[in-house]
Amino acid sequence: MRAEFAQRLMKARKGLAPFALMASAACVGLVLAWNAGLFAGAADAEAAENAAIREQAAARAEHLAFTEVYLAHEEREMRVESGETLAGLLTRAGASRDETSAALASISDVYNPRRLRPGQEVSLFFDRRNGGARLTGVAFRSEPGASVTANRTMAGEFAAREVLMPLTFEIARIAAPVETSLYATAMQLGATDREVAALADAFAYDVDFQRDVRPGDNFELVFERFYDDEGNTVRTGELLFVGLETRQGRRDFYQFMAPGDSRFDWYDQNGRSARRFLMKTPINGARLSSGFGMRRHPILGYSRMHRGTDFAAPIGTPILAAGDGTIMRAGPLSSYGNYVRIRHANGFETAYAHMSRFASGMRAGARVRQGQIIGYVGNTGRSTGPHLHYEVMQRGQQVNPMTLRVANGRNLEGRSLELFMLERERIDTLRQVRENEVQEVSATAVNASPGARP
Repeated sequence: MRAEFAQRLMKARKGLAPFALMASAACVGLVLAWNAGLFAGAADAEAAENAAIREQAAARAEHLAFTEVYLAHEEREMRVESGETLAGLLTRAGASRDETSAALASISDVYNPRRLRPGQEVSLFFDRRNGGARLTGVAFRSEPGASVTANRTMAGEFAAREVLMPLTFEIARIAAPVETSLYATAMQLGATDREVAALADAFAYDVDFQRDVRPGDNFELVFERFYDDEGNTVRTGELLFVGLETRQGRRDFYQFMAPGDSRFDWYDQNGRSARRFLMKTPINGARLSSGFGMRRHPILGYSRMHRGTDFAAPIGTPILAAGDGTIMRAGPLSSYGNYVRIRHANGFETAYAHMSRFASGMRAGARVRQGQIIGYVGNTGRSTGPHLHYEVMQRGQQVNPMTLRVANGRNLEGRSLELFMLERERIDTLRQVRENEVQEVSATAVNASPGARP
């Protein structure tokens, strides 16, 4: 039996030997194929698919994170309403009382919030996470060329600072027709009070700005200007040139400081001074309310000679000395009220009545210079309303200030005139350059318009 079982086992082993050999060969072949890279394509495809899945997941996560942050932060642009304070604006925007107090306390360290004016734009920033609206920042333009920002710190408090914007310098030229008024037109085009006042000063001897300048008249200013990133004038430098064209004709004046002088003055193209011996109107921004000559007196009720010129203006408007001279009288005088009388050269005198008060130092014997403030408009004496009564006397006889012809101030000669001519040429070159630039910009705009022809 044992012999028969052994024989059968030997036969079975012989039958399995080929299969074992084939299985071993297959395993060896698989190993050799893997080492040879025959299965690399399938593995790379799987790796690429896994990488794409991971990239899509990362993109979704990034998008969700960005969306969450974006939706959680809100920016509002608001304007200060008439009679509204910055505190009122913050409250109106939804800031809490504590947030408003904290933001204002920080801003007050660098800027007075009361200086904000109606229409001022204010940017507000809120964090809307956790179901609320938490104020995180305030920003606004404090003035041309500067901004104030207040941001919430990590500690939860507000920190404010004033940031000065970079400025650009240019030689500005404004040449335009007067619209509603010369002042409003000049301010709208980038000039400041300083340039308008200088123009009025240069033409004060020839022009009555209340009657002589009308809409449609042309003016020109050339001055140094510094402006911010929004084009707003931050400050101005020297005013180089003023020009004015009215029904009386065109007059141009150049700024120049002659050798030995301590200040600039105005001269026409030939070096003749813009200044006259006496000013035509010794007050700025006033309305001519009554001229020289016969009139029905508003208080006495009958016609009588009005031997001066009246300029209506608000109480407190400065009154200027019409020329260099010495004060003869400063004090109350009958129906004239508060009164100043000045003696000038060549037999001329000027008088100023109905003042509300006198400027400091105004007393008999004091010397005054042309354009110096001597008092302020009032309603004292026999007067129906605030105004300046102005008289000019020539050798004791009252004359009409509006028609008076007096000599120029100093005219340039010799070396001073030569230097002035060089300066005039420089200023005219600047005027021409700026005019050409404006024309090029206008031509470009026209050519770029949809209806422009090639």
